[in-house]
Amino acid sequence: MIPDTPKTLLRKIAEYANGDDAAEWARFVELYAPVIRQFIGARGDVAPADVDDVVQEIFVRLVTVLRAGTYRPEKGRFRAYLGTMVRRLLIDRHRRALARGTGETVPADDVELLAETPDAAAYVDMRLREARHAAAVEHVLARTMLDARTVAAYREYVLAERPAAEVAERHGLTPNALRQIKFRINRMIAAVEAAYGE
Repeated sequence: MIPDTPKTLLRKIAEYANGDDAAEWARFVELYAPVIRQFIGARGDVAPADVDDVVQEIFVRLVTVLRAGTYRPEKGRFRAYLGTMVRRLLIDRHRRALARGTGETVPADDVELLAETPDAAAYVDMRLREARHAAAVEHVLARTMLDARTVAAYREYVLAERPAAEVAERHGLTPNALRQIKFRINRMIAAVEAAYGE
């Protein structure tokens, strides 16, 4: 799920959009960019080389909206607003690609789910929740001081769902030590997700 955004942060971002506090904008981008990037990348309809460009386009549109003052918190959560913005941008890209004849398509599972989902915002929220979790997992595994053996064991045991005894033996661990690794890393992942908000 995309994070709830404190109203004070949104106010600061709006101020930045009008030329003020770059530090708050940097914090905002740090919170949202990995989630949006993961969401876009997981869809499979944007070339990996273009994902950062799409993220940047979303932030450019967001600054425009904040400058204009058209986002109204009383009408709903910011994450739903941002989710809708991301979805619309991706649909616009898809339509432009079809018009150019490049053959880019919306993944079949997205087309089916969007057709079956009466609330497109709920669908986007679900996909962003998955992306947020995946981004938190990769953040913890790639950007923390965990040793390579611990990361490899976690990936095999938790992410690849290999049997504990097999993974423990391969990495010279006891099954109990492997479960402790899982518990510790899962807590770290939860802490990263909590930084995004509920």
